[in-house]
Amino acid sequence: MGVDISSTGIKLVELGKTRHGYELKAMSVVPLPRDAIVENTVIDSMAVAQGLLDAIEMARPSTRNVAFVVSGNAVIIRTITIPTMTEFELEPQIEFEADQHIPYDIDDVYLDFQILGPAPDDDTQMEVVLAACKREVVEDYQLVLNEAGLTPKVVDCAVFALENAAELLADEIDVVSVPEAVVDEEDVQTYALVNIGANLININVLHDGKMAFVRDQFYGGNNLTEEIQKAHGIGYQAAEQMKLESFSSIKAEALESFYVGLTSELVRSLDFYAASHAEHPVQKIFLSGGTALVPGIAGELEQRLGIEARVLNPFSVIKADERKFDRDYLDRIGPMMMVPVGLALRSFDA
Repeated sequence: MGVDISSTGIKLVELGKTRHGYELKAMSVVPLPRDAIVENTVIDSMAVAQGLLDAIEMARPSTRNVAFVVSGNAVIIRTITIPTMTEFELEPQIEFEADQHIPYDIDDVYLDFQILGPAPDDDTQMEVVLAACKREVVEDYQLVLNEAGLTPKVVDCAVFALENAAELLADEIDVVSVPEAVVDEEDVQTYALVNIGANLININVLHDGKMAFVRDQFYGGNNLTEEIQKAHGIGYQAAEQMKLESFSSIKAEALESFYVGLTSELVRSLDFYAASHAEHPVQKIFLSGGTALVPGIAGELEQRLGIEARVLNPFSVIKADERKFDRDYLDRIGPMMMVPVGLALRSFDA
């Protein structure tokens, strides 16, 4: 099952596979105390372990094996170009290659790689994705999962889990892949998956269905909560309640300040991407995460960025037994479940 432990809560998803696609077997969403997780670091391990126990009790999954996710400053993802070789040949060399690109001592990180394929402009070279995360961060998450009786099997990066989930929605995203023989790339799509949580934005830009740029930025729904606090002169909990239960009562200046900040962060990332991919501008943005539940967010961002924006819901293509799961509830929370769905899909990796 996929377990996404974030600053605001725990999201758990277990999927099954049928002849007709995927089905939801178990799911739960459990809030965590404020500051139990800060900047993707476990601060209160007892609270997180208890939250996991509560999530398991609610969901009653059939397995204790989990894929969990890391993101933020502790994660480094780089695409490098090296001479073409097999995975077997690269394995013993990867630490040497990584040492030149990872800004931490190589002994202090967990490291993995994936060969993407030939470099676009040189058949003698190939592109490889390096992913590294600080050992202490991974081990802190492993510890709380073990305390809750769970067995970590996979550690993934949020941007990759997001991409996994998006593959389920290929028809909705309307991905067009151009055969290699076609020289004209006008039909090739470039789009951005943008997962906006409480404190963190995960961005994955894909060109022709392949990762072209990834980035995590610290901004999210908590910034809206802070703007509501300032505009209305109320405390954090009252502002959260207003955001969730009486959105129409929020003063316009609070929303405007939030959107100005959010747009600025997204433009910064899109500019970083464009600096090395000017010939393939982002044509569409697909939103997910808890902050994607903010009413009207797709329209606001589309207007401010000048790029088509839509909200994704993985449960639109995942079957669910309506005797166990409320379809209206699934549709309502679907956008915030993209990452745990992407993690759960790791069960079916070949």
